[in-house]
Amino acid sequence: MKSKVLTVMMALVVSTSANAQFGGLGGLMGGGGGGGGDVGAQVLVFNQEANLISKTVAFALIQIVGALGDKTKIADIKAVNDSLSKSTDTKEIGAISGSVIKSNFAEADQLLKSADAKAKMENLSPEMQKKVAQSIFAVGVASLQIPGAINRGKNIVSSVGANPMNIVKVLPVKDGLSMYIDVLPKLPTLVTTGMQLMRDVKVEAGNPTADAKLAPESASFPES
Repeated sequence: MKSKVLTVMMALVVSTSANAQFGGLGGLMGGGGGGGGDVGAQVLVFNQEANLISKTVAFALIQIVGALGDKTKIADIKAVNDSLSKSTDTKEIGAISGSVIKSNFAEADQLLKSADAKAKMENLSPEMQKKVAQSIFAVGVASLQIPGAINRGKNIVSSVGANPMNIVKVLPVKDGLSMYIDVLPKLPTLVTTGMQLMRDVKVEAGNPTADAKLAPESASFPES
């Protein structure tokens, strides 16, 4: 079952990436596609979803780096985790999450792939092992939800036509779409590697599905 889910994730990435290249964000402002509804309300819902997804992925990456990474850098990653945990401002949450994803994704991915990843996981407490597994699961769910979010965002942008007031309203949606299209191709590899690592250490990570509920959770860190 897990292999089927990951196959679907890869197919979604290929489809969405191709769509971004052949039509992409550049064409979204033209024409008057679908329509209707309160654009402001649709944008609000889209932004809330984008923040939920990006915050979930950010906390997951922090958890992986915090559990498996260089302990001399733990203070820095803790500080970022605390900032994201305490923030209640939508724009700030989006900015912090985006920064975390950009600056920590590669490190988290490499930590899961490293030759000593299994040994590091086995040395963690059961609680920390569970936190890492939950983080990988969360990234898997985000991977499956992003394609739908991209389609909803594109529909919002294409529905505004040439109305200058609505064009201004949907600018945040274009920012969210850019974030999605940038991060989506990276996620399946991390999930595939992470799921395999969990199987190697016999820790159940669960089966990500698109309808699973995302619940961003502040990271925990091993006792020094």
